[in-house]
Amino acid sequence: MTEISRISLENEMDIVVAHKHMESVAQYFSLSLSTQTTIAVAVAEISRVVIDRTDNGCFIIGMERTGAGKFSLIGRFDFPSDIDIRMTHQGLKYARLLVPEFRSEKRPEMSSIIVSIGVPRSLKVTQARVLEAVDFFHSTQPVTPYERLKLFHPVISGQNLDQEVELKHSYLLDEKKNEFISVASHELKTPLTSLNAFTKLALGVAATESSEKVQHYLEKIDHQTHKLQLLIQQLLDTSRVESGKLDYNMQQQEWNSYMKDLFQVLEHMFPTHPISWQPCEDEVIVTIDALRIEQVLINLVNNAAKYSAAEAPIGIGCVANDDSLTTCVRDNGIGISRENLTRIFDKYFRDEDVAGRYGGFGTGLYITSGIIREHHGTIWAENNEAAGSSFYFTLPITKLVQA
Repeated sequence: MTEISRISLENEMDIVVAHKHMESVAQYFSLSLSTQTTIAVAVAEISRVVIDRTDNGCFIIGMERTGAGKFSLIGRFDFPSDIDIRMTHQGLKYARLLVPEFRSEKRPEMSSIIVSIGVPRSLKVTQARVLEAVDFFHSTQPVTPYERLKLFHPVISGQNLDQEVELKHSYLLDEKKNEFISVASHELKTPLTSLNAFTKLALGVAATESSEKVQHYLEKIDHQTHKLQLLIQQLLDTSRVESGKLDYNMQQQEWNSYMKDLFQVLEHMFPTHPISWQPCEDEVIVTIDALRIEQVLINLVNNAAKYSAAEAPIGIGCVANDDSLTTCVRDNGIGISRENLTRIFDKYFRDEDVAGRYGGFGTGLYITSGIIREHHGTIWAENNEAAGSSFYFTLPITKLVQA
């Protein structure tokens, strides 16, 4: 591809610049007015998506020879590979409808979204004509006043960029907060509604119906009360993790003995899933807050059960080396998309593809990772080769007695 024009995508003003540049290049090569408008609109839509995700993007316009006397007008959007831009985004879906060719590429350091449109042979574009376009647009004055300001006043541009980053960060925080409040309201409302309904049923039949029926309703009330307590505890723990005020009572524990007792609790809590526990071969002493590590394992097993079919097995195992104990919780569930393997530990993060089908605040793994960090360990997730995913966490070993 021969590069004709390049625009850095830093803030929303650059959407206008990218649109006008693409329109100008299409006009230079005498493409029809409808083609100029269509590809420029597609460029604006993609620019908006890229700028919403990063201030380190770039838009390149070029011409590429595709055959004898045949050229295509290319628009390529480059952005860092660690930026999560899904091809299912509404703006990208719309842009895909506007252009005949739309594709994405992923490289180790940089990813790209590429749009292109063939130039009719009747316009008689040649490589010499393309090179003339390069010279023309390099010598052309900036398209907009903003572009002139950006070009000739880099200090001001840098200050504007910093402000834009701060505003964008503030906007994202507000968006996350509003989303969380909406989710929290829904999640808390569900058990409260159930509590109210079953309480009324129990009161209504208490005087006339059998004690077995009342007992059934009371069990439902107890279950929903426990669920509500857990949700409220998650909210409190999230705040405490963020402020560093989560209390710990650190004591030495022999890991196999600790897990033997906890395993019975897990079997009782998740009766619909067969849970297996593979003890460590060695006697491992760790210094932990027993209740907080129990919270970690309950949360990981709860996630494994939530995202797995009923009766799907859940396995827990551990491996000890000289200074670290690694524990794994493995499931056969829906797995995790590659781009979300690290994001799942972010506060309030919920995968868009599963949020509508599964409840939750998006705080459980955030709290879990905070507890593990306070124990000077690490936590991560991997997808299994066959199905499901595995969550690993490490704890420093206080004493290791090899078998």
